[in-house]
Amino acid sequence: MPAGGDSALAPRPSPFPSSGRQGEKSWGLIAPAGNHSMPGSKNQTPFFPLRNLFPGLDRLFEVYDDLDRQIADFKERAGIDCLRKCRVCCSTARYVEASVFEMLPLSLRLWEEGRAEEVQARLEGIHPEEPCISLNLHPTEEAPEGCLNYPLRPLICRLFGFSATVDKHGRPRVAVCKPLKERNLGIDRRINEKIREDFPVPLMPDFSRRVALIEPRLGREKYPINIALWEALDLVGQKIHFLRAQGD
Repeated sequence: MPAGGDSALAPRPSPFPSSGRQGEKSWGLIAPAGNHSMPGSKNQTPFFPLRNLFPGLDRLFEVYDDLDRQIADFKERAGIDCLRKCRVCCSTARYVEASVFEMLPLSLRLWEEGRAEEVQARLEGIHPEEPCISLNLHPTEEAPEGCLNYPLRPLICRLFGFSATVDKHGRPRVAVCKPLKERNLGIDRRINEKIREDFPVPLMPDFSRRVALIEPRLGREKYPINIALWEALDLVGQKIHFLRAQGD
């Protein structure tokens, strides 16, 4: 398990042999092609029946779609966006937290593509100060700089910098990221003045609550993102182990 995680959550044995690719060709866990693919899946390959074992993923992406629309509107009205090639918020995973539920879509994709054990091995013992494992530190033409799993990123990666918390007076307040504030002096003050004038902004507590309530058992507790991914990979691996045992 990644360093800094709960010591009680010890690594469990992999459900697969150490050699060979896992997924559709190994165990027949993926249903025939249809219209049931996860966003960001390579060639949009479907995730059934594994995806059926985790209720609520359709609702999760409905919340994400709603949030993405609101953030796009906020960015346009506020005249701000992430700086090109900026990766400050991804470079220290300790402060980027997600629930296991939010990391299930990426975990399912990694198992389906046969890369789950490789990624889980990379996560074993990873230092808390290491970057998010999805950050591409060695860009190529095929894999440009930035997030390697952008369509499947968790909630905080969508919210940060373009949503508001609520202060002690019950007023929304946007925390503009440091690089944007350095590039545009006073931008946080100007945006928050607009918000006080009824400028629409997504509320971070509202979206966090909506996601957590879809699957409270997996959605309430937050971990540093690399630990959350490890836990999600492990959980999906256990489900695969169970399906395989049923088929033996």
